[in-house]
Amino acid sequence: HGDTASRLGGDEFAALIVGDGTRDRTAREGHILELADRLRVTLSQPYLIDGNEARVAASIGVAFAEPGLGAGELLRNADLAMYRAKAAGKGRVELYKPQMQQDVVHRAELATRLRSALHDGEFTLLHQPVVRLEDGRITSVAAQARWRSSQGVLFTPAEFLRVAEDSDRTAELGRWTLEKAVEQAAERAATGLAVPVVVRMGARRLVDRSLPPGSVETLLTRHGLPSGALMIELSDTDPRAPLDELERRLAALRRLGVRIALDGFGSGHGAVTALRRLPVDVLRLDRGLVEGIAESARLHKITSGLLRIAADLGLQSVADGVDLPEQVAALRAMGCTHGQGMAFSGPLDEYRLRRALTRGRCPVPHGPAEPAFAGGGAGVCAGGVPAVLGGTAVLGSHNATTLGPHHETRVPPT
Repeated sequence: HGDTASRLGGDEFAALIVGDGTRDRTAREGHILELADRLRVTLSQPYLIDGNEARVAASIGVAFAEPGLGAGELLRNADLAMYRAKAAGKGRVELYKPQMQQDVVHRAELATRLRSALHDGEFTLLHQPVVRLEDGRITSVAAQARWRSSQGVLFTPAEFLRVAEDSDRTAELGRWTLEKAVEQAAERAATGLAVPVVVRMGARRLVDRSLPPGSVETLLTRHGLPSGALMIELSDTDPRAPLDELERRLAALRRLGVRIALDGFGSGHGAVTALRRLPVDVLRLDRGLVEGIAESARLHKITSGLLRIAADLGLQSVADGVDLPEQVAALRAMGCTHGQGMAFSGPLDEYRLRRALTRGRCPVPHGPAEPAFAGGGAGVCAGGVPAVLGGTAVLGSHNATTLGPHHETRVPPT
């Protein structure tokens, strides 16, 4: 008859919080969110296990009871809020909104359509140039999948990649992307437009049995593409992927001549571990660092330090999400060698890509020589959240998993 905590199974837990019925809507919401945040902070404290420090990050979803709502529905609402918190990033608290249920239905419909889209030829590849900041010369192109349905709807990568992960289509889509990227790169090379192609892959995909050892070599041989013309971009360091096996797979690819890029450098401790253990040729600066580099003195210093690490290790540096001239100027002044983003070019279809490769370079915008910092921190805007209120609240908690961001342009391709 009081507050109750329980384990639902695996790493999922629930807490039933009984209200006193005296607070108004705003006070109830504020109270339960404050309680959930205290729980989140407590769970994030380090644990000492066999002499080693371990940390977990809890994603917490909150739902309020209301008249006519059964226990199963209440728990489902908290579960939906929890997964929204998990998708938004580790260590967050989210309040249930009715829109979340509609999102689930939409994603289920999208997953059903995705099953046939690959077989019906609805996917295509675009390529975004990676340029040398010094003179705009195109040094490689990053392959990006796009899905245009038979009804003419263009789905963003954020939509279909998330659905692919949820519906176990990741391996199939990843295999198609790799094969198509190698095939098109070989065709371009045959016409004198040889430029390395970058294919983004997750750690779990690289160690998965759907990509057996030797399959990349076989693919390159079949299409006659030199191994040095392929770069594999490691999009994450998923803790569920055995690091020893990942190290072996990447080392084997590197022995073939395939270059390895580490994405999201500067976004977390996982990237540092990967840099220490994995064979890497290229470091890709996290988009979050690049976005604020011209406004935040703090981010400017952090990014400058990371670039010095890359230079000291003899690694090429690529800044992702370079969209503004002032970002180009700041990165170049710090010693970053390469960039990718809308400041140079958006993702291109095959015709436009060949025209760009024929020119050999993209225009490099020129911003101010020194960035003008507006301040050292980021502002946060809080909006109102509709709540389903009652005397009881359910908190669903889950150990969060960090997912790397998907590369995509901010404007639809033409």
